[in-house]
Amino acid sequence: MAIQWSLVLFTVLTGAGGWMLACVAIDEFAGKTRTVNKLAVVVAAVVACLGGVASVTHLSHPEHIMGALSHPTSGIFTEAALTGLMAVCAVVYFVLLVRGASAGARKVFAVFGAVFGVLLSFMAGESYMMSSQLAWNTPLLPLGYAGTAMPLGVALYLALAARDERADTSLYAKLLLVGGALAAVTAAAYGAASGAGADQALLLWGLAVVVGGVAPAALGAAAIKKPEQAFAVACAAAVCALVGATAYRCVMWLASVVVNNFFGML
Repeated sequence: MAIQWSLVLFTVLTGAGGWMLACVAIDEFAGKTRTVNKLAVVVAAVVACLGGVASVTHLSHPEHIMGALSHPTSGIFTEAALTGLMAVCAVVYFVLLVRGASAGARKVFAVFGAVFGVLLSFMAGESYMMSSQLAWNTPLLPLGYAGTAMPLGVALYLALAARDERADTSLYAKLLLVGGALAAVTAAAYGAASGAGADQALLLWGLAVVVGGVAPAALGAAAIKKPEQAFAVACAAAVCALVGATAYRCVMWLASVVVNNFFGML
């Protein structure tokens, strides 16, 4: 089964945008890096929208996208709805920031945007769960989608926050450490359950676990110890997390080939 790069990009980018919005929402309550939230919410929205555009290119006839959205129970409809709701919340939150609206109003839309974004990072993987694909039919798959998206979104937010020398980035360095650990655990669990440790998927599985999880966690620990280097560390973590998140989504397609070939030999 060929890797569907449009879908890989969609889930990586929307997942990153969703977790960036989660960091924005966290800071609405923590108030440590609030000066960066205006830029962060714009970057998160742009990244998520680019992911949405990538998903449309997966259709052989992109002009038929409205037909694909006419089935409310489909995975495509759920993903599109969550992407749209996340984008709307991001736009409203940005307007509230610019207009100096009350903290309560900002928090409401920041939280809703975060919920929709994080949920999308999970549902983008859940839509692939089907009994006809044994390597996909496990809740570990969407957990890995959400888990590998977290360090990428957090690293991008941390990189933006670290540009302000006055900002306290310690909380987001810790979140990067946690996110990297979750990415490593969820990617490892899915790989073990799906058979990714066999044949052609092994290398990518290793990239997802080590580069996409262990490396960001280690870089998060480094940012905690040396906050003055947080920007460089966050940029490095974002690159590692991007490689790992992409590799994880490729593992899904290649693991399916391994399992299907095994049953085809029986």
